[in-house]
Amino acid sequence: MKIAEVKVFLSGPQKGLEDLDSKHRSSWLLETEIANPMSIHAQYRPKRSLWLPKWGRMIVQIIADDGSYGLGESSGGGRASAEIIAGHLKQFLIGKDPFEVERLWDIMFRASLPYGRKGAPIMAISAVDFALWDLISKKRQEPLYQSLGGLAKDSIQAYLTGNGIKETMGLGFMGHKLAMPFGPASGRKGMDANVALVKESRELVGSDAEIMLDCYMSWDVEYTIRMAQLIEPYGVKWIEEALPPDDYVGYAILRKSITSTAIATGEHEYTRYGFQSLLDAGGASILQPDIAWCGGLTEAKKICALASAQALPVIPHAGGLQAHALHLLFAEVGIPYAEYFIFGQAEEPNPDPIFTGIQAPTNGWFAPPAGIGAGIDFAESADKFLYEITGALPVDR
Repeated sequence: MKIAEVKVFLSGPQKGLEDLDSKHRSSWLLETEIANPMSIHAQYRPKRSLWLPKWGRMIVQIIADDGSYGLGESSGGGRASAEIIAGHLKQFLIGKDPFEVERLWDIMFRASLPYGRKGAPIMAISAVDFALWDLISKKRQEPLYQSLGGLAKDSIQAYLTGNGIKETMGLGFMGHKLAMPFGPASGRKGMDANVALVKESRELVGSDAEIMLDCYMSWDVEYTIRMAQLIEPYGVKWIEEALPPDDYVGYAILRKSITSTAIATGEHEYTRYGFQSLLDAGGASILQPDIAWCGGLTEAKKICALASAQALPVIPHAGGLQAHALHLLFAEVGIPYAEYFIFGQAEEPNPDPIFTGIQAPTNGWFAPPAGIGAGIDFAESADKFLYEITGALPVDR
């Protein structure tokens, strides 16, 4: 079996309508004040939608010469990642054996080194890698987790990210991760408001659930240490992504200085090389790669091995929201929890007009994903939201 065709799509407004696909409509994450790396600039502080790109979801379809296909996705790099695949990486895939996934990953990584190593190019490789693994496990007629080594657990508990605890407490999640509204630019008043949110949340859930903090690269070392002291009475399980991802020295200081809670990071780190640098610095007690960004399943398995050698847990960013990543969660011993967001109604699975087969937790727990491969396929409505990116350039006549 050989790869015959590689198609790349971006999601966008429904054709003929102005409405965006329901999974990426404006949400509290984009439209409320949450501390972020742009918070130091007052004009961008009120909400993330003032500065984040509106790129949509990037979908890859790898089609074999027998007509079978695998699907992958990575939303972070948007149009940039789509053009990298269509205009560059595609040439290294056509005519190749999809089962040679290690070789293909290495070729794509080396070919993109002049402009890659992190960011959109690695997100592009991640999406291709997802599609390859989906195709491999489909041809083997087995669930993706089986191709990744088989089940390492029979169920996995999820935690919920979001500040609407009153609406979601009691749904069975192991804990609630709060998006911190304020950072250093908001001064002591913002710090007090952060502490008040943590205090209120602990009073709501009592001692039956964990509380974690998501800081989204918005704090600094001094602010984080002070916050850790102020929230110590409320038993926070971890502080996540407090600093910019390249501040390995800062993360090392946090891990040495803060003993009341764990230091977690890695959402915006890339490949085993980036995570090795983080580990060498001693900068994290929990690793949080985004499997759709860090290099895909092929690279995530290596990152999990690095963490295992230092007895550190891996808790992937958005692990319960990504079909392919969920299979890795079940195939790896060292991944204890799945992150989950609720985009729609609390009692219903998140709507998705692009894919069928997206799993949702029941009473806060995930069961092993059903079906062969990643368990997903194009929904009937997908064509209404997808726009193909060909990588073609205008030709002078």
